[in-house]
Amino acid sequence: MGPEQAMEIANTVVWVRTLVRQQRQAENDLQQLTELCGNAYDRTDRQMQQIEQVYQALVEGTRYVYGRVHTNEKIAEDWIRSELTVAANAYQSLTRNIWQVIIERTNEANERQICQATQLARVNDALSFLAEANTA
Repeated sequence: MGPEQAMEIANTVVWVRTLVRQQRQAENDLQQLTELCGNAYDRTDRQMQQIEQVYQALVEGTRYVYGRVHTNEKIAEDWIRSELTVAANAYQSLTRNIWQVIIERTNEANERQICQATQLARVNDALSFLAEANTA
């Protein structure tokens, strides 16, 4: 790989940190969902299975990207952009689905509005991350 095809690691560190932050945020959101559902959390439910699958893909993708960057390898720009895009899309899908279930299970109108605002903020975070990573 020629130097013109590789990114310096310093340029990717910010994106990887943001990716890790989003993965941790998704973990917190999933924890909030499981606490809300309590004993009613049904792992055989299709919607819950989809949430868990996307979360697992996000975790594995984050670990993979972090591992590559941590080894201080030169990384192809197309590769890092592709991985960041996949992770941002997974985060966006996951957070939308988690908060949709939380909203559906929230009875109090004021709390529901707060949940909807949180869902929108998380999706906007993912979209901003994706847009910035694609233009960087």
